[in-house]
Amino acid sequence: MDVHHGFIVGIFNYCDRWCDSCAFTSRCRLFADKAEIEASLDPSLKALMDAPPYEAPSPPPPWLAELLEEMDDAIHKPTTDDDLLERPLAPEHVIIEARAHDYRTRVFRRMQEQGLAVPHNPADPEAVILWFHTLISAKIHRALHGLAHDSPEDPDWPAPDYDGSAKVALLGIERSHEAWRALVERGAATDAEAASFIAALVWLGEALEQAFPNARAFVRPGFDEPEEVSKLLAGERR
Repeated sequence: MDVHHGFIVGIFNYCDRWCDSCAFTSRCRLFADKAEIEASLDPSLKALMDAPPYEAPSPPPPWLAELLEEMDDAIHKPTTDDDLLERPLAPEHVIIEARAHDYRTRVFRRMQEQGLAVPHNPADPEAVILWFHTLISAKIHRALHGLAHDSPEDPDWPAPDYDGSAKVALLGIERSHEAWRALVERGAATDAEAASFIAALVWLGEALEQAFPNARAFVRPGFDEPEEVSKLLAGERR
């Protein structure tokens, strides 16, 4: 786990983007940047935003300087036809993406038919279902298209990012499954209504497990590193 200025590097790449339910917002650079932008737009916080920094920023660490240099080289590198060529998905993966899109569409239609507002309470099963119905589809799309562009023969090819996206989708599927069952227990949905949605989630979960057999083992920065996080917190307390 890499830490830069107190932020866990890359933690926002494999999260569910539900900041209200996240224990790592204080360690997330993306959350901090968003909060800074929102504060800059709030007139009541103008004095705080206009205040000079208490210290000059330190130079970037070697790993970040190297990454920035590589990004700069990539920007100035001529684009080839192969770079622009979209690789098609395998037929079985096209089906997975279509089923994820269908689940998202049916959940959204249900929300419209019932006149549901979008709740934000992570303890509300309705909120869980509505939050993840789009994220599951988006992460599956990212994982499948990342897999289609995989280049394992390249010695410089990075660790499979698509496994991280697939893992986030799998976790979203599990949480959505539990939320549908909770709705039935509360009487907010019938067994018959929930059954079709749960069946879709089960199918998607099994299909993803087959397409990405290593997804569960993917280590997400911060989230899947409890020992490293504990060491970070202990070091700061000292």
